[in-house]
Amino acid sequence: MTNTFLIIDDDINMRKMLEVLIRKNNLGKIVAQLDSGEYAVEEILFYNPDIVLIDLLLPIKDGIEIINMVRKEGYEGKFIMISQVEDEEMVSKAYESGIIFFITKPLNMIEAVNVIKGVCRNIELEKSFALIKNAVFNVDSQSKDSKSSKLSLDEQITAIFADIGIVGGTGGDALRKVIHKIINFKKHNSSSIYQLQEIYDEIAKEENQNGYKKVNRRAIEQRVRRTIQKSLQTIAEIGCDDYYNGKFTEYSTLLFDFSQVKQEMRFVDGDTNERGKINIKKFIEGIISKLDI
Repeated sequence: MTNTFLIIDDDINMRKMLEVLIRKNNLGKIVAQLDSGEYAVEEILFYNPDIVLIDLLLPIKDGIEIINMVRKEGYEGKFIMISQVEDEEMVSKAYESGIIFFITKPLNMIEAVNVIKGVCRNIELEKSFALIKNAVFNVDSQSKDSKSSKLSLDEQITAIFADIGIVGGTGGDALRKVIHKIINFKKHNSSSIYQLQEIYDEIAKEENQNGYKKVNRRAIEQRVRRTIQKSLQTIAEIGCDDYYNGKFTEYSTLLFDFSQVKQEMRFVDGDTNERGKINIKKFIEGIISKLDI
């Protein structure tokens, strides 16, 4: 089944570039293009595209406002944000609103194609899983006690951690706790923004109450940071070996800023002493976006 796209960007050259990219690579069908946020909500709900390529800064309504509004109306498609905004707080807000990728302008064509292909693959997997799940449900509908085939939250997290080379260790355990707490926070505070420092404080307090070696928020943050840095190295090593490896194309942009992945790849190859940088919130939001919660 062909995936459908809706493009929202006030730059006509960017819209044309994305149109050419989608058609040239046979990624899907473009159902509409908009140059402002004025009627974006109505158009998204009308066309119900599989993927929306959206700028952050738009006339009348910005990208985050549009995403929040259509989510409230039940739209379940995927958002990829393409913007020149580099402010970490704004990028974090974009991920919190529900985007699954943030691509920085000027557009890197290879990165954009890999990101869109990765999202298309995920959509196909979700559709296939839904069909299988529906078939299994119909077969077992007579049995009320049939077991669910859905993986538990911890099993899903472990599978992702295995993909990116961070299974086990105190750092992985700390990161898992952070993810659980953020998911719980989002369930009970949908309109509020969580603070990582408060999450670290909670975990440190729990560990101290459980008789572990006394720790503080900085110790928890360092565990998490080191673990994510290790993951960045793993992804960079995969990319150095095979640039089109499925794990690399998916996780290099889902969990990290792609420019920092390339920097880490240069470090892995010995071309520089400077490592790639991580964004903890982007990493965690990327993990959460993959979970079937």
